[in-house]
Amino acid sequence: MKAHYIRFIAAFVVYAVIDIGWNVSPIATGMYEKLHESSGSDAILDTFGKMPDTWGGLEALSLLAFLLLIALANSVLAIEPAVKEGNLRKAMQNSFVLGCAAYATYIVPIFVTFAMWPAILVPVDILIGGLLSLITSTVVTYVTLRRSRTTDAA
Repeated sequence: MKAHYIRFIAAFVVYAVIDIGWNVSPIATGMYEKLHESSGSDAILDTFGKMPDTWGGLEALSLLAFLLLIALANSVLAIEPAVKEGNLRKAMQNSFVLGCAAYATYIVPIFVTFAMWPAILVPVDILIGGLLSLITSTVVTYVTLRRSRTTDAA
């Protein structure tokens, strides 16, 4: 199997694990509940949020499509260019910008659309998106570069 496909699969797995892990963690759920409550928008959570145990096939497919696309974007725009140059910093910079842009694409329209949406969630979610992509691309690129140095040294 070509190495870039393996890196794409690795990016998918890493991103899925950290994204799902973050979203179901008590830290994240508590933070989001408190932010909504303190902004007076806690009623939005009752109508806006779907609990994963109520999901059907469309929700699962939507999540899968997002995870595949964000893994592909991290692979093409951050991991592969960094591996080609042997430059971990490039993966880190590109993936952080990518994650921020991806999450801004969804959170800004939500903020603009929902009158009671907490404004603080805009920068928080954008930063979280940047960090999730940063972690994903850093891990995959670091392992790849480390393995290639080990292989070259042998």
